[in-house]
Amino acid sequence: MILTVGKNGAIPLPNELCEDSKISIGDILIFTIIEDNRSIKLEKFEDQTLSDEQIEAHGNLTRVEEINLKDFE
Repeated sequence: MILTVGKNGAIPLPNELCEDSKISIGDILIFTIIEDNRSIKLEKFEDQTLSDEQIEAHGNLTRVEEINLKDFE
């Protein structure tokens, strides 16, 4: 699946993908850059209790947020 990265690094997650992966708003995801450096793999992180500061300190984590359509204009 090819997705366009928006302003501020936002990545839209289609509803079908979220439903299939059981991803919800507020979930913490870990992302891994694939060897070709053009792809990333997103997975639900096992510890869903981290604060925003802990997520930022980790470096490869992000929280699923409601999308702002202005980020993709």
